[in-house]
Amino acid sequence: MTRSKAAVFRSDLQRQFQSISELCSYLGHADAAMAADPAEWHRNLIRALADLSEAAQKAETALTINAVKTKALTPTEVSRAARITRNAVYKRVAAEEK
Repeated sequence: MTRSKAAVFRSDLQRQFQSISELCSYLGHADAAMAADPAEWHRNLIRALADLSEAAQKAETALTINAVKTKALTPTEVSRAARITRNAVYKRVAAEEK
């Protein structure tokens, strides 16, 4: 039995959320563990925040594309929610279709 596209999308998104959650947890641990070494503290937190930013951006882009393709939201609603221009929404959807 094959799963629906919506179920697969939600499953993928849940994995992305789990990754984001783990990165947030790591930030707390790294903050405490590296407090004695300022250079290592900064290095680890910067890397973790960069990874967190990338993971969040990927999830936000996937949700943006899915919302428009499934017509859950209009491009205008998506642009307001994501705080991006409508043109950026159209570009994301077009890039996904290539």
